[in-house]
Amino acid sequence: MSKKNDDKRGLGEFRETAFYAVLPLLCVASLLRGCSAMSAEIPEAMQRTTAAQQLVSDAAEETRAADPKAEPEETAVNVKAQETVTVRPNPYNPANFSYLDEISENIGYFDENYESLQGIDVSDHQGEIDWQAVADAGYEFVFVRVGFRGYGAEGTLNEDSMAIQYMQGAEAAGLEVGAYFFSQALNEEEAAEEAVFAADVIKRSGVRMTLPLVYDPEYIEGTQGRADNLSREQISANAHAFKEAAEKAMNCKTALYTNLYWENNCFDNETLNDFEIWYADYNETPQTPYHFTWWQYSETGSVPGIKGEMDLNLWIRRVD
Repeated sequence: MSKKNDDKRGLGEFRETAFYAVLPLLCVASLLRGCSAMSAEIPEAMQRTTAAQQLVSDAAEETRAADPKAEPEETAVNVKAQETVTVRPNPYNPANFSYLDEISENIGYFDENYESLQGIDVSDHQGEIDWQAVADAGYEFVFVRVGFRGYGAEGTLNEDSMAIQYMQGAEAAGLEVGAYFFSQALNEEEAAEEAVFAADVIKRSGVRMTLPLVYDPEYIEGTQGRADNLSREQISANAHAFKEAAEKAMNCKTALYTNLYWENNCFDNETLNDFEIWYADYNETPQTPYHFTWWQYSETGSVPGIKGEMDLNLWIRRVD
């Protein structure tokens, strides 16, 4: 699901890059000039995001101080309406993320209540993969692209040419396997169609998936992005249609691929609550105020058994 691949350049890459690049500068400026002066200049969406992160972070710290093993209260800030709603917050302490060693590219989460596993995601852009080498290097899970919808007006459905081979090879090497579908659905009908298509590929692989099938809607900068102008309501409705159709087609779990821009601008809170989240963020710690289970933290990793730069992922799960 890497932005480096042609079909991963969506997700508002330009918008997201500007979003992250400008935010730290604005925060510094606010300290110098005062919050009241800054409020007139900071774009509204960025003010909402910063406030949401701070409120959730404060709540999580208070919870951890009272009971280190307790989960935070299930409230976060609706950055759209600026009101408290029932939204699962980010439960992780930013101080507990660190590189595995001084030279490693891999990040771990170190907390006695959690374990973190290293993983990757792949599509046919990776070519031939030595899955045993991947497993021997300590990677324990993978999300495999099983298909994608074309960008143009026709929006044809396409199977990833390496999907079945990848899934079978990863399973044989002992990795936990999940899948994702790159969506360009315009409506609920097309989203459901994508789910059924993905389920068919998975069934034909013969692999027993232990991770979810992930719905991956993204923006495509340029004239070919057929789904670039959808509303928040339509994008959220498409996600639910995909989930319902996938679970009906193969009784599988489903998850949602997001980043901070999409969480703040493209999904409603009900959708963020209804899915497990695979969150993309290439900072040293996740910036989202919302819950997530998997974190795609790099798109420039190096993985034994695979040529070229790779997406690196962290799976964080409770052990108590």
